[in-house]
Amino acid sequence: MRRFRLPVFISLCVIIIYAFGFSDRDPKKKNSNDNNGSSGVAAVNSKQMDVNNINTWFRNNGSLNRNPVTGNAGFEWPKGSGLFARYASGLWIGAVVGDDTLLAIAEYDYEYRPGYVDANGNPQGKDDPIYRIYKINKGDTASEDYHNWPVSQGAYTDENGKPFLMGDQTMFYSYTDGYPEAHNNYAGRTAPLKAQILQTNFSFIKSYSFLNDIIISELRIINKGNLPWTKCYMAIWTDDDVGNGGDDAVGCDTILNLGFTYNFTNNDADYGLAPPAVGFLLLKGQTVTSAGDTVKYYSPPLSNNLIIKPGYRDIGMSAFNTFLGVIFSDPGNYREAYFTLQGLGRIGSAWVNPNTNQTTKFPFSGDPYTGQGWNMSQGDDHRSLQISGPSTVNPGDTQTIIYAQIIARSVSNLASVNSLKIYSRYLQKLYDNNFKISVTAASPALNLIHPATVKFSSPGMTLRRGFSI
Repeated sequence: MRRFRLPVFISLCVIIIYAFGFSDRDPKKKNSNDNNGSSGVAAVNSKQMDVNNINTWFRNNGSLNRNPVTGNAGFEWPKGSGLFARYASGLWIGAVVGDDTLLAIAEYDYEYRPGYVDANGNPQGKDDPIYRIYKINKGDTASEDYHNWPVSQGAYTDENGKPFLMGDQTMFYSYTDGYPEAHNNYAGRTAPLKAQILQTNFSFIKSYSFLNDIIISELRIINKGNLPWTKCYMAIWTDDDVGNGGDDAVGCDTILNLGFTYNFTNNDADYGLAPPAVGFLLLKGQTVTSAGDTVKYYSPPLSNNLIIKPGYRDIGMSAFNTFLGVIFSDPGNYREAYFTLQGLGRIGSAWVNPNTNQTTKFPFSGDPYTGQGWNMSQGDDHRSLQISGPSTVNPGDTQTIIYAQIIARSVSNLASVNSLKIYSRYLQKLYDNNFKISVTAASPALNLIHPATVKFSSPGMTLRRGFSI
């Protein structure tokens, strides 16, 4: 009989405990740090972007798409239908700072607060009402937010010093992870990065256009600490529930920089037949040094301020991740969360594409519409991360990431994914040309939402007015 060695037994026990130690975590359990009106927390502010077909929540604690009153799903589409496609989303940042790995997490609880980090590295403003969310609708020059537009906080203005409105509805707010007491998320709980985020959201109303189903967000992420962020990853985490969240699937398109969620079957308990697909399109990722390359972008979008940076490139979506099983389940501490930000499992395991037997940082990168490539084989309740990195962000430097939330519905669940990809291509082209081009594009066959053609153009865009269609 072969002798069983005690050290091997102990090692196996450690592995099993590590793998299953966080299996009792309920991802959608409301935490004590949810800031939904609880006493003893910062005066977190919430407002809705609601000018087009999407009606969803944004909060100045890094949260988006979650209803702050009920704690339930907050991304309603179509507006007024009582149907929801997203439960919650949020910003994740992770980096090596000195000898430490530091993270800031927003998912079901939030490690950000309203305000900023001052010149001495101290967080300020979490209880100051001026660090609220400001929202202006195009043409409304009488609102309180219009007259008190927070220029001193970093909100954009035009050449006349008036609020620069980037769409038919524009929103701005400033927030930071600088408060140590806010770092209580299971996947975080580190010292602060001392990040300050200036977030501008905008959306459009356009007749018979897919732009009615899009919200764009620009995040200027500033290192307000005194040490560089090295190996820095920035990501949008999302828990999408397309109607009934128990029958969803996720995937990514590496060419489009798109992460998406769709109903695995063609019949959803809430949306019914031919349910929609929803995604995050990364229009601009982090920029890093790269000899021979040049980055060009408008800052802000729709302005005349063209930024040209020779020797840099946009790294776009560098990884996509989702949480499955044990090895790739939701992270339970900062070490595991930092692995997931690198496109790995929570203990550092790499994804392996079963079709190629090659390791990858882009699981489920096939095409559900055609059935080609690696796609999910069953529906469930999924969460995912869309990641850009790594970079080095020196003290005082800013990384700007821009993403769009986009939703589409066609003649079937899989055709909805195809529509989502088509509209993502159009939007990327618009963004790359600063919304100045004219495009006529055939819609997917038998599209249920839009007519046979989508036409939009931008004659005479000015810094103040943005573009008109």
